[in-house]
Amino acid sequence: MKIEDIQKKKNIAILWFWKEGKTSLKFLQSLWCSNISILDKKPINDIESSVQCFFWENYLRDIERYDLIIKSVWISPYTTSELQRFTGEITTATEIFFSNYGGKVIGITGTKGKSTTSSLCYHVLQSLWHKVALLWNIWTPALDHIGKKYDYVIYELSSYMLEDFSPELEIWVLINIFVDHLDWYNGDFEKYKSAKIRILENAKKRIINHRLCQEFDHESFSWALHYNERDRDINFHEGSFYIGDHAIFTHEWIHLEWEHNMENITCVLSILRTLWIDVHDIKKILTNFCALPHRLQDLWSYNNIRFIDDAISTTPESTIEAIRTYKDSIWTIFLWGSDRWYSFDSLIASLEKYTIRNIVLFPDSGNKIAKLLDTSYNFIETDSMRTAVEFAFSHTQAWEICLLSTASPSYSLWENFEAQWKDFKSEIEAFVKTM
Repeated sequence: MKIEDIQKKKNIAILWFWKEGKTSLKFLQSLWCSNISILDKKPINDIESSVQCFFWENYLRDIERYDLIIKSVWISPYTTSELQRFTGEITTATEIFFSNYGGKVIGITGTKGKSTTSSLCYHVLQSLWHKVALLWNIWTPALDHIGKKYDYVIYELSSYMLEDFSPELEIWVLINIFVDHLDWYNGDFEKYKSAKIRILENAKKRIINHRLCQEFDHESFSWALHYNERDRDINFHEGSFYIGDHAIFTHEWIHLEWEHNMENITCVLSILRTLWIDVHDIKKILTNFCALPHRLQDLWSYNNIRFIDDAISTTPESTIEAIRTYKDSIWTIFLWGSDRWYSFDSLIASLEKYTIRNIVLFPDSGNKIAKLLDTSYNFIETDSMRTAVEFAFSHTQAWEICLLSTASPSYSLWENFEAQWKDFKSEIEAFVKTM
């Protein structure tokens, strides 16, 4: 939605406040918009008196009174019936940014890997003296960047942010798609895939993981398979990155480890080639990039047990990648979280293949996994992190691994994955003090 159209609205509501809503309020006030209301379930302090605030459980009760709603991307139109009967216009901060920024944006999406790929792309371009901005998924207030000038904005995008619009921008990147976020999509995987695919529709240049094209039988992938012919031959194998048969450089001195990160680096190389940047001389830049937190971090060894933090692994597929990374060294694994219609059959197969002996299961997905396990597994079901950590210390052999990689989001018991990680860490440290 264009700024001039927003300024014509007589009664505007911000749906959910939080960090994104605060930026939306500041942005509306900079446009001299009046009659702004904030609708949220939770009371929020320190809001100026000129803004109307409505905080109650049924916060959408009088939604018809507004002619524009700026909706948090957390709110699903598929599961929120009040939005389905709303007759005014609904937009998001993401859509407003895309409609009004006008510069070159590299949009990156995928079920997993988009944060690392986005931050790595930002690191490389900044190191090459480009003026760039990095917008993180739903965590960075994008409206603060309208009116600023960059060579490139690198925007990590979730499916929530791509619902119902496909902006015309410079480069769009699709890394992968597998089952996730089906609670938001009311169980409809096709809607989730469509939102991800939408990132490619109106892009000037498109980059798509060709392995993804082979895995999904979907007509939207047929043209993408042939779009970037000059980048089709970028690959990684036997420890080196290649363009065709020509080795660019080896992985030996790059701090970003593990097989799935090689795909992320290969994706960034494809982005750089699409921008006509020589990729032969960026090895030194890559050596200065370290993995983001909570992604297979070997953080602690207590009582000769290695505790691996992979707290951001919130899908079965990402946990399977973690298991493949450490293989038979894993003796204990923590699995739990909100069940988003996941299938855990492949995860169970990985547990069997690498003979993981001890399993901690938390609700809600832990309950589902427990029913799939046979009697050969040593597992407990609990909602106590202290009990879980005590179990890990009791059953993990010295010099082996206890892996925090939960295969589901943490919302069943914690506010987010960082909160679960802090609880995990504090209970380990508390237990060590008692030894």
